[in-house]
Amino acid sequence: MYLSLSSSYAGNACAVRQSIINYTTNSNETQFFDWLVTSMKSVNQILENTPIIFESNYIYPNPLNTTSINFKNFDLLSSHHDIHKFNDNSINEITEKYIRRYERLINTIKEQKKINFIRYCKNSTNIEEEEILKFYKNIKNINPNLLFNFILISDNNDLVIPNSLLTLSRPTHVISAYRQTY
Repeated sequence: MYLSLSSSYAGNACAVRQSIINYTTNSNETQFFDWLVTSMKSVNQILENTPIIFESNYIYPNPLNTTSINFKNFDLLSSHHDIHKFNDNSINEITEKYIRRYERLINTIKEQKKINFIRYCKNSTNIEEEEILKFYKNIKNINPNLLFNFILISDNNDLVIPNSLLTLSRPTHVISAYRQTY
């Protein structure tokens, strides 16, 4: 199973999910981070059950002809695709949707035997080393028996993976860096 951990950059964030759809067979249900722009810190905040609330003051139209909206009390967590036409019930609908996706994410982590987590990384400063280390701990707290890979993809040929992350590589965890060329 492949799960997107998205990216801190719009476009790249959605490309992770689109690649999973294009190149794997497990593209049925939408997972929590599939179409969101997010930092690794916010990935951890979700895994640690930070309440899902949206900032109603920061709703803005975007070039996609949808309405962008930020999650409240998160480092960086934004949706640019979920609200096609904003109305009085939009906040309730999107909140309910992401609560369902949160429950699906946690159940998937608890129930699966193996998951490949994929995240796009733009450059070395975007790696968020401490947050990746925290991610490992959070996953093990949810399912200590889960075999998982953490896969960083990037088109940056100068990307340097810190040694602290490379030493995480063992039979139950693998951190990899893939460089895409266009």
